[in-house]
Amino acid sequence: MHISLDWTVLGKVLAVALAVGLDVLAISIGVGVAGVATQVRYRLGIAFASAEIAMQFIGYQLGRGAGAVLGELANFVAFALLAFIGSMMIRSALGGSREGEFDNTRGVGLLTTSLAISLDSLGVGVALPAARIPLGPTLVTVSITTTIFTLVGLAFGGRLGKRFEHRAEGIAGGILIILAIAFLVEHLI
Repeated sequence: MHISLDWTVLGKVLAVALAVGLDVLAISIGVGVAGVATQVRYRLGIAFASAEIAMQFIGYQLGRGAGAVLGELANFVAFALLAFIGSMMIRSALGGSREGEFDNTRGVGLLTTSLAISLDSLGVGVALPAARIPLGPTLVTVSITTTIFTLVGLAFGGRLGKRFEHRAEGIAGGILIILAIAFLVEHLI
C-alpha cells in the first residue's frame, strides 16, 4: 500500500489547527485564572474540542454552498459572546448577586463559552472547501490541538490564579473582555 503525502495540504491543515487552537489557548488561560478542578479541565477540553469540530463541520457544509456572509457574521457574534462572558465574571467578582451566578464550567455557561470559542471555526469551516482543505484530517487535527491547548491554557491560568487568588475571577473576566476586543481589532485590521 502506497500512501502519498501532500505537504501543502498538511501545512494547511496544521495552520488551521494552530489558529483555532491558539484562540482556545488564550481563552482557556482566562477561564483557568478563576481556578478549575482537574475533572472540570477535562470536561472543558472535551466541550471546547466538540464545539470546534461541530462548527467547522457546519461551516464546511455551508461553505460548499454560499456561506461566506455567515462566516463574517459569526466572528462578530463570537466577539460579543466573549465580552458578555467576561462581564459576567467581573460582575460576579465585584460582589454581584451570587444567585444565578454565571458558571462557564457547566450547563448554560459551558454551552455559551463553547459557542463563543467556536464561532470563529464556523467561518474557518466555510473557507475550507474554497481553500481545498480536506474536512476529515482537519477535524481530527483540530480536536487534538484544541483539547491539548485547552488543558495547557487552563493549567497555566490556574497557576496565575493562585498568585492572584482574591481577584482571580475579575482578572479572568477582564482577560476575556480584552481578548474579545483584541480579536475584534485584529479582525477589522
